[in-house]
Formats: sequence, C-alpha cells, structure tokens
Amino acid sequence: MNQTKLNRKRTASDEEDFAALIGLDWASQQHALALYDCATGKRESSTLEHAPEAIAQWAHGLEQRFGGRKIALCLEQAKGALINALLEYSFLVLYPINPATAARYRQAFKTSRAKDDPTDAQVCLEIVLHHREKLTPWLANDGATRELSRLLEARRSLIDLRTLLTNMLRDALKSYYPQALQLAGQDLFAPLGCQFLLKWPSLGQLQKARTESVRKFYFRPQLPADGRN
Repeated sequence: MNQTKLNRKRTASDEEDFAALIGLDWASQQHALALYDCATGKRESSTLEHAPEAIAQWAHGLEQRFGGRKIALCLEQAKGALINALLEYSFLVLYPINPATAARYRQAFKTSRAKDDPTDAQVCLEIVLHHREKLTPWLANDGATRELSRLLEARRSLIDLRTLLTNMLRDALKSYYPQALQLAGQDLFAPLGCQFLLKWPSLGQLQKARTESVRKFYFRPQLPADGRN
C-alpha cells in the first residue's frame, strides 16, 4: 500500500478516540480508501470492490486488525447501498459530508502538478483528521429502520429499471409497431399494456384478430395488479 504525501501532527486524542481514521471515495464499482493508523501515524491507500462479500471481508479485517476498537470513516454520501452496508458494523463511526465541503477542501490542497494533488479519499481523510470536531457522526437507526431503508432503496432501483426498460420498449415500438403506443395504453408497463403486447405483439397479428375479440379485451373485468386474468 502507498504512503500519502499529506503530513499531519498526531495528537493524543487520536489514540483515545479512534484506532484508525479512514477517508472513502465511493464509486459504483470500486471505492478508494485512505487509512490513518492512530497508533503508528502511518497512512495507507487501497481500493475496495463494491460487492457485499468484499465489503464484509474488508470490514471484518479492520475489526480483527484493530481489536474491535472504534474507527472513524468519512465519505461523501449520506444514503444509499454503501451507507446501509457500512451501518451493519457497530465499530465504524460514519461521518458523511456534503460534496461541496470536500470540493472546497480539495481546492485548498490543489498543487501545480496534477500527480501531487490529493485523491478524494485523501481529502475525506484530511477532513476527519483535522476537523472531526466540526462533523456530525451518523446516528445509526435501529434494525427495522435500516431494513426499511434497504427496501426503499431496492424499490427505487426497480422503478429506475422499469423506466429504462419501458423507454427501450417504447423506442422499439416506434420503429415497427407505432400503433401499439396508442392501443396498449399510456403506461406500457401497466397490466393492460403488457397483456395487449403479449396477445398482439405485431400489427399483422392485431389485424388478423376479430373485432369482437379486441372489443372484449378492452371491456373485460379490470386486470389485477399482476396482470393475470
């Protein structure tokens, strides 16, 4: 692991409060980490894959390395899957910060050579190292609240996926079956739209259908939410 070039004078409170301080720069696939060992004053840089098993292995490694003592972790995020995953570990004290705060601090450290500029993870580490008294630690919710938060996050992801797939379907229909955009209803993901496209997936098949069959399709009892009839 690499040592950073950002130096800081250790204080006694570092050892008393936390065993280590960590700055985390989160990303969709891989997170960058900057760690400060309060006992030795040494800094380390590493990366962490954004996967539940990788996060769990990393967290358990920290717990064993520092004997379960408290570790401060600063990151530019206040919600999401990563925060929810980190909240599972009681020895981690999370300090979420506003991206604007990190941006201003990062600008103060900017040098004339880009290769010497601190990484986002190092900036988060410097903030929790120098200005922890100005930060507010994240107060973990109880288990039920965290579970609800995870479910809401999963729901948002599913809605985003539904929107993406619906837009792809709408674009495809515009090219080969534009009539369906009116006949299947306003919301293509709704039971009516899905059943219409399953029954008549092309204009040719719709034209072959009897008028009475099409009429019955629209005037039958309302479809249940899962689209079964």
